[in-house]
Amino acid sequence: MKKPIEKQGNDIPIVRRTGNIFAQLNRPNADELLRRTRVINVINEVLKERGLDQADAAKLLEIDQADVSRLMHGQVSRFSLDRLMSLVERLGVGITLTQSHDENNRLVVEVLRAQYA
Repeated sequence: MKKPIEKQGNDIPIVRRTGNIFAQLNRPNADELLRRTRVINVINEVLKERGLDQADAAKLLEIDQADVSRLMHGQVSRFSLDRLMSLVERLGVGITLTQSHDENNRLVVEVLRAQYA
């Protein structure tokens, strides 16, 4: 998980890490949090591409503006994967969520996005 410490600037050590940040922080359900984060990233990407403000996004997604704010600020624990998938559907975006494990047995989650035909 750790890569070698590198020196930058004023000799401040920087540790480069890879993998699941939630696992690195010893969060319970780290793999599930990673899955939800990947889906939230897609939702936020679509909202940004469409230039929607929080109020317009809330209408489109049929949720409160406060929940749109939570999405935009990555408050992952507030949304189940099922709820996030419903939001993706309301955006008219198809996604394929795949997961596997790398050679170090770390979870790898990919979300591929496609527009509905």
